[in-house]
Amino acid sequence: MKQRGKILRDTSAGPGLVMIGSRQHPFDLEGVWQSSQAPAVNMTVEALLDDTGRVITLSVVAESQLAREAADEAMAAVKQKGNALVARFGPRTLGAMALLAIGWFMLNVVSVQVSADYRVGISFWKLLGLINSPGGVINAMGGNGGSAGIYGLVAVLAIVAPLAPYFVKDRRAHLANLLPLVFMVVIGIAIYLNISDGLSQAKTAASYFGGRDAGRMASDFASQMVREALKAISLGLGAYLSLIVSVYLAGTGLRGFLAGR
Repeated sequence: MKQRGKILRDTSAGPGLVMIGSRQHPFDLEGVWQSSQAPAVNMTVEALLDDTGRVITLSVVAESQLAREAADEAMAAVKQKGNALVARFGPRTLGAMALLAIGWFMLNVVSVQVSADYRVGISFWKLLGLINSPGGVINAMGGNGGSAGIYGLVAVLAIVAPLAPYFVKDRRAHLANLLPLVFMVVIGIAIYLNISDGLSQAKTAASYFGGRDAGRMASDFASQMVREALKAISLGLGAYLSLIVSVYLAGTGLRGFLAGR
């Protein structure tokens, strides 16, 4: 019968000692050790025992084999935990959360046509950094966007919000499913107001140059530049995916809230 064990003492100063299960077994090199590599302390070995428990053969277990076994155990543990999460929260909820995270962090929600051959994609997460920039969205698009700040914290909370009904036994907890959609709407309004404020500042600055007529011309020129810039912006796949998932979660939350009445 073969079993795994650990070398406790090598054979450099007499018989070696191997721990197999909860028992310690002495062993000699001659006739027992089956590997070209000398035994060393803490080495994992495979032992063959007879019916009396005496060690017949010992051989080293390759590190590659140990690594494969460790990887298999880790994958089994992940799969087990994943199955437990699915059983508790449901595949639809977890799937929607995963798709929302992909739409916000990995895919582009908007793309900007910089030139005929060059287009820049912006993810929802990066867009939050542009909004959080002190210089505003228009200036931040030039590469001065900062961190997402408080917007990023709210985004993370919005992604995990659909789990609230599983922890809070109150029908109002289902309304947490509306948070992703509400957050996206708020961000859309914030972008609109931010760009409108930038346009207003550009017009005000232009009105200071050269009197009324020249100021009007400069203001019209600034407005035309902003309009052309907005034409170069289009929605990306992340925007559509995020919107669809957010609407689905909102509908699920409303159904749960109304069903609990």
